[in-house]
Amino acid sequence: MPLVQVQHLAGAFTRDQQTQLIRDITDAFVRVSGDAIRPNLLVTINEIASGLWASGGVPLTIEEVERRRAARNQG
Repeated sequence: MPLVQVQHLAGAFTRDQQTQLIRDITDAFVRVSGDAIRPNLLVTINEIASGLWASGGVPLTIEEVERRRAARNQG
């Protein structure tokens, strides 16, 4: 029984986006393994509070995520 866990900062994705991620991940497994895997595939989404995720000891905040997203959309 495959388990896929997605973790991201709270507020980085809307509920609709999270639901779409679950569908897309499930569909990817079905494409590779066949439809029989669908009822046995578990997908969870865990939201991590802003500032409690760090890279290289530097906390990542939702404000930083939004800044990066805006910069990416402008570029």
